[in-house]
Amino acid sequence: MKRAGSLGGACALCLLLAGCNTTGDPTRGGLFGWSEAKARQRQQERQDQVGTEQAELNRQAATSQSLESSSARTDQQIATARSEHERAEARLRTQQAALIAKTEQLESQSPTPAGASRARSYRRKVNTVVAQTALPAPQRSIRLQAIEAEVDWELEQLKR
Repeated sequence: MKRAGSLGGACALCLLLAGCNTTGDPTRGGLFGWSEAKARQRQQERQDQVGTEQAELNRQAATSQSLESSSARTDQQIATARSEHERAEARLRTQQAALIAKTEQLESQSPTPAGASRARSYRRKVNTVVAQTALPAPQRSIRLQAIEAEVDWELEQLKR
């Protein structure tokens, strides 16, 4: 009779163990609740997740490299533009100095006070145009050329 009870207890234990959920996580499930198939499935899911994350990391790295390249090109363009701007400003200052010299010549050679006053007016115009930094240097240069044409005409009139 003891044997029948033991057999029944063993069967009951087997039924209990068979009815438990199994897991592929070795930290849960204990000795009898662990399943190798579920463990392999869990490992595959983790590997798939790692692959997805690696692909995202590669995409982000490519994007970062592209942005760094674009930034380097932009920095080069900015440096080139600054250099061109500095050369244009230097040409403008040279043009201004030459035109100021012409206005001083016009003022000193003018036989009347009105002529000397016009020369000073041209000089103020020259300085005003150069100071208008909101305008690009090429536009200021064009305006200086127009003033220079007037000053040259005035100087030509004095020679006659």
